Formats: sequence, C-alpha cells, structure tokens
Amino acid sequence: MLKVAIGLTIAIVFGALGDIFMSRGMRENGEVIFHGLADVLKVARLVFSRPLVLLGVLSMAIYFGAYVAVLQWVDVSVANPLTALSYLIATVYAVLIMREKVGLKRGGGIVLIVLGAILVGLSS
Repeated sequence: MLKVAIGLTIAIVFGALGDIFMSRGMRENGEVIFHGLADVLKVARLVFSRPLVLLGVLSMAIYFGAYVAVLQWVDVSVANPLTALSYLIATVYAVLIMREKVGLKRGGGIVLIVLGAILVGLSS
C-alpha cells in the first residue's frame, strides 16, 4: 500500500506542477493566434521555446509515469479520482502566488472534488 501512496503523491504533485508551469509559461507568450494550418509549427516553436512550458511538459511526463505505475496496483476507479487532489494544490498556488481570484462557486466546486476524492480513497 505504501507504493500506491507514494505513486499517487508523485502523480498529484507533478500533475499540479505541470498545470502551474504551463499556465505561467503560456501567459508569457501572450495571445496565440492561428490563421491557418501553416501557423501550427510557428506557434509550436514559440510555445515550446518557453522554459516554463517545457518544465510543465516534463512535470506532466513524470505525472504520467507515476499514474501508469499506480494503475498496476489499484483500480482506475480509485486512482483517477484521487489524482483530482492536484486541483487543490494548483488552486492554492494560483490564489497565493498568481493572485487569481477564486469565487464561492469555484471554491465550493473544488471542495466537492476534494471531498469526493477522499470518499473514493476511503472506499478502497
């Protein structure tokens, strides 16, 4: 059971970090506009030249590796909801560091997600 807890912790933390890094990296880019298919490579070069976006991709790769490992040991109906705890980490970071506003409805939704993840975790 310890390996499941470690794997899920890695997945949760790196999933949140991936979202945070990619969000910050994409905000550095400014608006991304596609006028046609020819712009796809130009935009991809712009996006993937940002260090924070690359850190986000790396973090998501670590998340994926940990998540795949966890799926060897527990049912997907347990693993998937538990990784939703990364929403709490990302939201706390967004509020405290990025100064995002989280209203009552959004905050309530995140509380429901966390409570649901806890219920799923307790059921296994």
